[in-house]
Amino acid sequence: MKLRMFLCAALVLGVAPSVAAQRDTLRIGTPRDSVRRGAPADSGRAPRDSVRIRIPGDVRPLDTTPWVPGPGNEPLTDSIFDAPGTRELVNRVIRSGSAVPAALDDYRADMRAAIYLALASDTTDAAELPVTVDEVAGAVRWNESGAVEQTISGHRIKLLAPTPYTIGSLLEAPWIIPHLYGNTITVFSLAAAPNARAPLAQAIHPFSFRGIDFYQYETGDTVRVTTQEGRLTLVPVRVRPRGDAMERAGTHRVVAGTFFVDVDRAAIARARFGFVEHSGRFMVTETGLFFELESALVEGQYWLPVRQRREIQIGSPLLGGTAAVRLVTVLSNFDLNTGWMPEARGSRLVWRLEDGAFAGWRGVGDDTDATDVADFADLRAQVRPPESTRGVQAALRYEQSGHLFRYNRVEGPFLGLGTVITPRNPERRDWDVYAHAGYAFSEGVPRGELSFRWHPGQGTVPLGPRYSAVVGGYRRLRDMTSFRPPLQWELGYALTAALAGYDVRDYYDALGAEAFATRRRDRWTARLGGRWERHDSVTLNTDSYVFGTAGEFPSVAAAEPGTHAAAEAMLRYARGTGSFGVGSGLVAQLTADQGFGDFGITRAQALLSVRFPTKYVTAIGRADAGTIAGRAPAQFLYRFGGIEGLRGYERNEFGGTTAALGRARMLLHLPPYSSEPLFRAGVFLFPPLRPAFVVSGDAGWSTINDESAPALARLGARETDGWLTSYGAGLSLFEDAVSIEYVWPGNGGKGRWYTGFVAYF
Repeated sequence: MKLRMFLCAALVLGVAPSVAAQRDTLRIGTPRDSVRRGAPADSGRAPRDSVRIRIPGDVRPLDTTPWVPGPGNEPLTDSIFDAPGTRELVNRVIRSGSAVPAALDDYRADMRAAIYLALASDTTDAAELPVTVDEVAGAVRWNESGAVEQTISGHRIKLLAPTPYTIGSLLEAPWIIPHLYGNTITVFSLAAAPNARAPLAQAIHPFSFRGIDFYQYETGDTVRVTTQEGRLTLVPVRVRPRGDAMERAGTHRVVAGTFFVDVDRAAIARARFGFVEHSGRFMVTETGLFFELESALVEGQYWLPVRQRREIQIGSPLLGGTAAVRLVTVLSNFDLNTGWMPEARGSRLVWRLEDGAFAGWRGVGDDTDATDVADFADLRAQVRPPESTRGVQAALRYEQSGHLFRYNRVEGPFLGLGTVITPRNPERRDWDVYAHAGYAFSEGVPRGELSFRWHPGQGTVPLGPRYSAVVGGYRRLRDMTSFRPPLQWELGYALTAALAGYDVRDYYDALGAEAFATRRRDRWTARLGGRWERHDSVTLNTDSYVFGTAGEFPSVAAAEPGTHAAAEAMLRYARGTGSFGVGSGLVAQLTADQGFGDFGITRAQALLSVRFPTKYVTAIGRADAGTIAGRAPAQFLYRFGGIEGLRGYERNEFGGTTAALGRARMLLHLPPYSSEPLFRAGVFLFPPLRPAFVVSGDAGWSTINDESAPALARLGARETDGWLTSYGAGLSLFEDAVSIEYVWPGNGGKGRWYTGFVAYF
């Protein structure tokens, strides 16, 4: 099943267009009533509401103090506990939580879930791109025998690629973790066995009698919160596997992460962990299975799940980034002790689709910006413990797909090796050294980089801002694209050049060094630093691609040789991926640099990219603007036209030292408006076409200063002599991923057809 899901992911990513920090929230309970009266009338328990408590990023939780109930807090040498209080707390939880509470026989809860296949590109700082989104509505039942029945009564989807299945349609078994009581953490496989009982993956519970033989424990600061259940004291306990835990666990798994313990009830209220994997120094691809489990105190006695996130990640230069299969499930309206008895032990997923299952829900994909693959960055190192914690280690690693392989008309095929050097101890990985080197076979030139990177607190879950810095030297092949989209997938461009013979970007060679410091907080990123580079022009070195002679390998525009040194600054706000995606998005960015050396120019540039979807209308827009003071070399001039913006004109027909470019699209959605599949056959489905009548408009303006006019003329571009416009109309499908449009230039020239993926936003 896992293989089938990743084959599905690979297919979806392959046909898709070539194109966040930790959340500062601790949820205790659900946003609405968590219990419905479903227990027998004589149970004597009154229903309680649970509360969702948000802790802002700039506010520390109340009463944060080290929790030491024991007589002292001296570290215990040669112990699995960091303090006597930790040992006392863990023992209390083991005694009280190693079995399901005797008074809890079963429960039923309403369920709503979102299932994502997302791609985080390794060549952009934008958020991940959800490629497919499934939303399901239904219910979950659990019985003390361990049986789980998950019923799906509604299923709807959004997708950027026309595939005959989605991750949601492939699911065959429950994915919910019913509770955190007991001696093991039971994770259901996503595939069903022939007898309808899903095979299980079981991890040794850190808070079980077996757990103390496999883990070590460390407590953090207490978090005291007030809910309608009263004042709760939660203590975070960090759990790490001991040296030989994986070998001794046998067929069971072990975990690493943080568990929040309710001190008064000695029960787990929240957990955030990953399955521990074997670390390898020669692994090009990394995988991980991560969980975020949030519970509510139901009827003042039982911590039961209200929100769960289960995520499978696979990161590889072969994908051009990281792909994630994510399941986010919310449970509410609990009925306890209903008397439900399963037909058989085990678990099963039941598809029983009904009309009206999504009444009162928001649009599909409206919450796609709430999660990101970067949310589990702190756990990635923890789930791969080294054999030794002393010294440093070197491992084969590629930060970008282009460091392993790329293809263009200048370099031809480029192949390289990459490595990263880090401290062995995951707790001390505040720095690393990254290096890669490769060879461009058609050009006959080596390229690579060596950088030292500092990123304190990467192995923790910070409540405040995160800082990082990099210092390094490099030789890179840069492209001259002026206005870059927020989302870029360089592997897709390399494959297009190699397999389709299409490469129209202009390039230049840059040999230099850089130093930058970065601050990230929530959706904000700020960067400040500088670089020194020696630029040189490059030429066309191959006109071949895999299937013969390329038809779209034009000559390369000449860059001006010289030395460029500059101080640079950038400020960005990003919610989602901006104008391209399945949900809403907003990306705003300002950049500025002051040059020295041969190119003593001053530059400032701005970007705004937005998408606002509704049931009947979706508005999409992108605006770019920039200005250069001083004599600009050819490689720094702004150019646009055709697919680079201002469709209806020639590619890069216009340019200058000051330019502004606007692009807007309006989708008028056509019936049927439903996001539910048109029909199903087993795991296969025919996706909703989501047709829309699209109208578009582009506008561009540029001017050139006298000092830079000769460079613009050598590029074959010209000023616009005022504002130029173009207009288009056509039909789009699949959330505007694919369209066929006819575009008229505003100057009365001949129009053009544009067909295929909408990739220029």
